[in-house]
Amino acid sequence: ISRADADPTPTPRPIPYNGPIESLYLESAGITSQWPVEVRDTYFTGGREVFQDPSAPQYIAWYSRFGQPGFTGHNSILAAHIDYVGFGKGPFGYLTSASAGDALYVTMDNGSTLTYTVLSVSVVKLANLNMDDVVFPNMAANTERITLISCGGTFVPYPGGGGEYDSRVILVAERSTG
Repeated sequence: ISRADADPTPTPRPIPYNGPIESLYLESAGITSQWPVEVRDTYFTGGREVFQDPSAPQYIAWYSRFGQPGFTGHNSILAAHIDYVGFGKGPFGYLTSASAGDALYVTMDNGSTLTYTVLSVSVVKLANLNMDDVVFPNMAANTERITLISCGGTFVPYPGGGGEYDSRVILVAERSTG
């Protein structure tokens, strides 16, 4: 037996695509390509880091510096409105309709599509929300994660106008890479 026969060379994993997200598709939550994805970032206010809102109610914000779909160990964070004054239901308007086991498809702008499985959908009161756990979760080394975040719970109006939801809807989907 030659040495080559005893130790076959492993097939190298293809290098994942490192470009923008084109669209999301999650049938059970009504998320389709009609909702454009845009890259957003964070900013600091009052000593806290805060995610920028989507630039318009119809956009899904992708915080690309936190994770890139297709890369092992990454947690890609996306956020969108559930509804918006004068607009109606937003991209994540039906996020709580999704269930564990549903397929979430992420299409990249090069046409490749990655399939993730929804693990959980939860509504978390702001007082109990630890964003470090959401953004930087403990994950198996061979796992990728997509986390979708939106407002949820009860809308609490501010005196004089406006307001805020008292909770966040957090959908977690994962993809095993080996």
